[in-house]
Amino acid sequence: MLFNWLKTRRERAIFSGPKRRFRPQARRHSYGASRRSKLLCLLPTTPAAQKTMLCLLVLVGLGYLFSQQQTAPLSNNQRQSLPALDFSKRSDVTAVSSSTPVLVNNSISSTAPVASSVTGNPLAERTIDAAPTPAVTTDEQVQAPEPSIFSPQVEYQIQKGDTLSGIFDRFAVGQQQMYQLLEADYALLALDTLMPGNLIKLWIDADSTLTKFEIEFDRSHQVVFTRAAEGYEVNEVIVEGDWLAKSIEVSIEGSFSGSAQKAGLSSALNQQIYNMFKDKLDFRRALRAGDTVRVLKQQQSIDGELTGNERLLAIEFEGRNWQHTAYLHDDGSYYDAEGQSLARAFLRHPFANDQRLSSRFNPRRLHPVTKRVSPHNGTDYAAPYGTAILAAGDGVVKRVENHPIAGKYVVIQHGGEYRTRYLHMSRIDVRRGQTVSRGQRIGAVGKTGRVTGTHLHYEFHIRGRAVDSLRAKIPMATSVNSDEKQQFLAKVNRYRTQMNEMLARQQGGTSELASTN
Repeated sequence: MLFNWLKTRRERAIFSGPKRRFRPQARRHSYGASRRSKLLCLLPTTPAAQKTMLCLLVLVGLGYLFSQQQTAPLSNNQRQSLPALDFSKRSDVTAVSSSTPVLVNNSISSTAPVASSVTGNPLAERTIDAAPTPAVTTDEQVQAPEPSIFSPQVEYQIQKGDTLSGIFDRFAVGQQQMYQLLEADYALLALDTLMPGNLIKLWIDADSTLTKFEIEFDRSHQVVFTRAAEGYEVNEVIVEGDWLAKSIEVSIEGSFSGSAQKAGLSSALNQQIYNMFKDKLDFRRALRAGDTVRVLKQQQSIDGELTGNERLLAIEFEGRNWQHTAYLHDDGSYYDAEGQSLARAFLRHPFANDQRLSSRFNPRRLHPVTKRVSPHNGTDYAAPYGTAILAAGDGVVKRVENHPIAGKYVVIQHGGEYRTRYLHMSRIDVRRGQTVSRGQRIGAVGKTGRVTGTHLHYEFHIRGRAVDSLRAKIPMATSVNSDEKQQFLAKVNRYRTQMNEMLARQQGGTSELASTN
């Protein structure tokens, strides 16, 4: 029946009229119709030819099925009898030291010497050009080689323009593992703070499974993610190190920022001093040539090497007939020589009115499903959707992000010691780098990210560590407490004495660093 139908189509395509004379195709037919007509001309018209073609089609189909059977996947029993691939026996792949920095970009390269050359990179290419799989025979037992000693450790320095997904694609790590890291990072949000120059380390097994992921912000601060039964466990490592005091004297010549940088003051401390005194000192009109600024700071050192971390201890502005000072107290705030605060007190909670607490700060909370320690580093407020969120204190907006787990969130830096975070917001009313004041609206309560309901997750950090905002000793007053006044004044005298001694030694050409531990 099939051949009869095809024959009819063929006759209609190439014959016309009762004389069955061949006529060329009409010009009105398209190119595709002409091609189909030519193909139909190749079909057999006699019964014998049709049978012959049918037999040929049957033989071709049987040959295809036979070839598929020969190349079918091995059964589980056959797989178990095959030897594992051994990179140590390969002629084109050799072991790499786990301590050697490795940059992966479809090839392994390093600025440090390695044990031997490597011509292939199984981590970046995902597929390994291994020897053909040996056939399974019953006459001869194949002996498995020794285990591989290939080290999958990779180190990479973040470059400008890098993205987390791009880095994981480069190192052949699946996107699912990236989202598991983001989920584990909810308490720290360390992945959102990656900057060019930060170092990351990856441990990847032969199955492209990320077993360990480490972020090294500097020698004093690392975050380590370790593979667990479900997802990853995160651990933040903070090394205190040694803090060395250094005094700098700035003579105003032009602008304050230019004079401070010329004297050796970093741009970060320069900005911190400006934010600290901007409400009391007009930097453009009050400062004149010849005015001086004395700064006492601390520099962090680990194993004799400076990490780049600094903090201010004392600042003294001195003009012709005026003086402004600031000294660090034990509570982490700065006060002048009389004990008056330079910044207004913090709000205990970031709302105009009291809101219901739905979850308190708990650094040792057990996850209800995994039964692992999953710290809750903040306080949750079950405020209605759209409730205004207020800045807890004066500061500068450091981050404005949209995170798959934390949702829309804002980070505000309050001087050099304090930092606040506001998560799961429905809207954000500030931008990065903006200066905000205590009580200023920065956004609204929402339920963005991975949440079960509308609420605000609020965090308070002191020197990089999360604390309970409802119980921690944070600046809530505008001056030093009366019972701490004498202790504070004694510290001010020590700061002044230390600055004078260090500046005198600098003028004499002796060492300008002194331990303050």
